[in-house]
Amino acid sequence: MADVPWRTGCDDPYMTQLTNPATHNHPNFDRAQAALDASRQGDYGPTFDALADEIILENGPGAGPWRVARGKEDMGLMLLELSAALGDTFRQEGRCVYGDDRVTINLIHETGKAPNGDEFDNLAVYVCRVRPDGQTDRMWTIDLDTEHCEEFWRRNQGKPSKDFR
Repeated sequence: MADVPWRTGCDDPYMTQLTNPATHNHPNFDRAQAALDASRQGDYGPTFDALADEIILENGPGAGPWRVARGKEDMGLMLLELSAALGDTFRQEGRCVYGDDRVTINLIHETGKAPNGDEFDNLAVYVCRVRPDGQTDRMWTIDLDTEHCEEFWRRNQGKPSKDFR
């Protein structure tokens, strides 16, 4: 993800680029990056393993009508339906930019194509609240390309199987 900036020369143990070999990332940072790396390959298993059963995901406008998921099952259904609405072309490439005992923050480039060929392209910030046991129990997405997302979903009506509000 060459277009996502990071701080080079940073010795903060929670930031993306470390220059001091004696400094280590926080374990939540490493887990988040490993899950993002797996997701890039289409494997969402590590992401779902890191979620509490009662996860609440609150999406921004990038998710169209799939705004709020309550629980892992809901989140899985939401991901499947969103991907289907994008002709199964939905992809996410992310980088963890911060992680500590309470939170991970990720920049995720999301792309896809509606069945009519309409391009979906969004950069989102994912803020994940992490419990003391390492499980994420709350997640919020902030879409940096909000206007594009809103216009995309105006042109391409998503049809969720249930009310995700």
